Amino acid sequence: MPRSAPTGREVTVDLTRTNLLNQKTSDATQLTYYLEKLADDATVVAVKSSVQNFLDRISYTSPQTPQNLDLRREITAEILSWNDGLSDAFVKGLVDTSCTIAETAYTHTSHEHQFIVALYTAYLTYADDIGEHNVEAVGRFVQRFTQGQAQSMVAFDRLTTLLGTLHDYYPRISADAIITNSLDSLTGMYIELVTKGARIHPAADRYPFYLRLKTGIACAYAHLNFTKNWGEATGNFYLQMLPELELVIVGINLSFYKETLAGETDNYMHLRATTEKKSPITVLQELVDENLESIRKIQELATCQPGLAEICHSFLMGYVEFHFSARRYRLEEVVDVARYVPA
Repeated sequence: MPRSAPTGREVTVDLTRTNLLNQKTSDATQLTYYLEKLADDATVVAVKSSVQNFLDRISYTSPQTPQNLDLRREITAEILSWNDGLSDAFVKGLVDTSCTIAETAYTHTSHEHQFIVALYTAYLTYADDIGEHNVEAVGRFVQRFTQGQAQSMVAFDRLTTLLGTLHDYYPRISADAIITNSLDSLTGMYIELVTKGARIHPAADRYPFYLRLKTGIACAYAHLNFTKNWGEATGNFYLQMLPELELVIVGINLSFYKETLAGETDNYMHLRATTEKKSPITVLQELVDENLESIRKIQELATCQPGLAEICHSFLMGYVEFHFSARRYRLEEVVDVARYVPA
């Protein structure tokens, strides 16, 4: 039986119900927004607290390393020579990241070695940044490298050339390790790209660290500390310390603040939190303790070889300073850097 047309009163009642429903939906949406905003704010506060705790416990003092303007001009010219149509803002950011880590973490090395570090960082940071737009270029790098083929981008060809010069500047073991870790890092970047959004099984609890160790390029950045002349003159005891140094490089996750603000959840902290059934903040706090233990071991081991303690102290303080000085990490929002400037 067909339904009769609604009366005016029924229409009014229906409209009232609709308005109430819309109001409830709107209220629920606003409540969800405010709850999420509150959670985000609490996360940011917790991140700030963890970073502050770490800096205080390592007795961090800012080295106040000045910018090397000659180095920055050289790296700018190199990036522009790729002719990749990069924006001025992108070039400026890439130069800043590449030169800042060379200037701060490797201040104990020569200008020539800092130039190598800056070049190396520019190539691999570029690979990481453009990977999602050019997955194939990243994925085929290792195959092209081993088969002696030209890469699909100028920057990747230049990286290949740079890797071929490393034995002139670093001990054989270090040069070999930097090269193999570079290939491994590009494999790691490719894994990240093709598994983006994949659910991590709780039993795969070592997978986050496996991936972080590849993409963090820790082995290479550890070996870049030890130049050929220094290593050949003092021996190879420093190799025993490298596992702890690598753990610190991947563990000092001061990029987590930037990632938190960007709403990123496919990073090491979140992957580890998922497999360990913990909050990302809990994982961050645990990482602080793990890093402190590694730093303690580094300091103990560094006393066993002449000059090693000075190199390690310079690198560790400089590596922290890098995260504060490089604009991409936004850590000036976390703590008052002036607090760590010596009087």
